[in-house]
Amino acid sequence: MLEREIVMGGEESGGIGFQRHLPERDGLLNALLLANVIAMEGKPLGQLVADLQAEYGEHQYGRIDLHIPEDVKNGAIARAKALNLARRFFPECRFFARRRWTASSSTWTTRGEDEAQRRETWLLLRASGTEPLMRIYCESCSKESVAKLLESARSLP
Repeated sequence: MLEREIVMGGEESGGIGFQRHLPERDGLLNALLLANVIAMEGKPLGQLVADLQAEYGEHQYGRIDLHIPEDVKNGAIARAKALNLARRFFPECRFFARRRWTASSSTWTTRGEDEAQRRETWLLLRASGTEPLMRIYCESCSKESVAKLLESARSLP
């Protein structure tokens, strides 16, 4: 955030940081911003979330942790990079927005072709650099889709 024009950044643990503020997460600022939105909208938080889902669709997220030996973990990431596993993980989708990888991860992102499937779905395989662990993350438009993709990815190692 210090080097690029990034307005907001978040992480899995719930930390959110904002540009032109502290170059770190700030829970107090986040709580105040959320309280301000609730006050301005005059609705409880649950209703605000329901309104977002009504306008943009359901949002579901899941993660599994695989405690596996280092060689298996590193082999899984290498295979994910070498192979086009998109058809395995997203057989119902014909268009992929991107595939990206780093030294320790591989990510696929897709969008469906019809209006009901246009919401973005992604799957991330991330090897821990400090322990024998591979995390598999997924976000999609239904709990069923997330569960299906996570279970499919579980068999990769």
